Amino acid sequence: MRFKLIFSIVSFLVMLSGFMMVFPAGADWLNNDLKSASIFGLCGGLSMALGLIGWLVTDTPHAPLKIKEMFLTTCIIWLIFTLLCAFPLYFSPVNISFTDAFFEATSGLTTTGATIFNDLENLPVGVLLWRSIMQWMGGLGILVVAILILPSLQIGGMQLFNIETSGESNRDMPTIAQNVFGILTYFVIITVLCGLCLWIAGMTPFDALNHALTTAATGGFSTHNESIGYFQSSAIEWILIFFMFIGGLPLMMGILVFRRHFETIRNDEQIKLYFWSVIGVILFLIAVRWHDVNFDNAQLTFILRTTTFDVVSIMSSTGFITDNYETWGLYASVVFLLMMLTGACTGSTSGGIKMFRYSILFKAIHTKLKRSVQPHGIFIPRYGNKPISEEVISGVLVFFGLYAISAGVGSIILSLCNLDVLTAVSGSISALSNIGPALGHIIGPDKTFADFPTIGKFVFAFMMIIGRLEFVAVYILFVPFFWKRNV
Repeated sequence: MRFKLIFSIVSFLVMLSGFMMVFPAGADWLNNDLKSASIFGLCGGLSMALGLIGWLVTDTPHAPLKIKEMFLTTCIIWLIFTLLCAFPLYFSPVNISFTDAFFEATSGLTTTGATIFNDLENLPVGVLLWRSIMQWMGGLGILVVAILILPSLQIGGMQLFNIETSGESNRDMPTIAQNVFGILTYFVIITVLCGLCLWIAGMTPFDALNHALTTAATGGFSTHNESIGYFQSSAIEWILIFFMFIGGLPLMMGILVFRRHFETIRNDEQIKLYFWSVIGVILFLIAVRWHDVNFDNAQLTFILRTTTFDVVSIMSSTGFITDNYETWGLYASVVFLLMMLTGACTGSTSGGIKMFRYSILFKAIHTKLKRSVQPHGIFIPRYGNKPISEEVISGVLVFFGLYAISAGVGSIILSLCNLDVLTAVSGSISALSNIGPALGHIIGPDKTFADFPTIGKFVFAFMMIIGRLEFVAVYILFVPFFWKRNV
């Protein structure tokens, strides 16, 4: 382990987090909230100073990280970032406990969107902006981890995803720096376009900025207690539907669009599965709602809009809400719980198991069934034009296994906090899939996590992190074999 190199990378990112605190400090200063502005300014200044000192002390030449160092660096960065982002919330005038500040920061950086704040309208503008910035930074960090780090670590079959989804772009942009720049450019463009559209549709510039940041990151933090339902605008909802759906697509797709590699996009199997899954769930829910509630024909537009919004919001793991889907019937709760497990595309900021792994699983099952009928036949599962190796299939199966075990253990622990079964199970899945809203009377789609038990908040925060880092990157640190010197 080259701890000096790891510390150098962490120190640089600490400086970056401190620099980002300048923006909420400026927002509070412009709003004449000098107390909140000074807190963000002080926390930002200290973070930049500590990061600069650490970076200068290490003074390590840049070098590629080894696999063990990637695991450790990724986990350390997420933990340090969470702590640093929690401090301005804890010391701010909103008077919350450190548990709540840590929970909010974890939810922001993992783009989960679960919040402990009940009265968003009365928070300092700097705190509101900082929540949105955390999600935007977390979304960008997730993209870097998902596209540049996880494939090299071969987590959950990601090595095949790296070949398939970004193969064309890798030939044109061979260096990591160019890949990161391309991802950042596309991410910024999506954020700016979303903000402009929301502003034109009627949001204030401040609301448009915050919702653009959280939509691009598929995070779900809002500036109002009623989330998107506050605006009562069909135009705003359709704009967000479009950008939430885009947020569920692989961000490397943007680079392929810039380079006119449309054939690669059309042939991407997980994009097709994502698209038809969203369409199928929307049509099913619309049909059932129409049959059960007997809406008038004039209300068809309302059903179409609210159903589409909530389905895309949950499938992309954004978590914005316009209508409480728990009121649609028990069937809706089951469908939305399954969508929390699904997620969107690998290489996006969305959470969940993701379409890529489901595609690999379905192909593996199909191949196994054919081999059962014809034991001596040669059947090779393929993803696109590439054969799927046993290593990739085993990686995907391990991911499913770790998800199931984590969800089961998390549900048991949460139930020990005197939570009912629905709340414990849906909360566990929501945390691991980085969704935000769950089910039940405590953390349902129209509720916050303010009344969640203290121990439950730490458990929820831990599950948000392990879900975001794809399980293996965290669990491997607890295996003694990982720390052996000769490995």
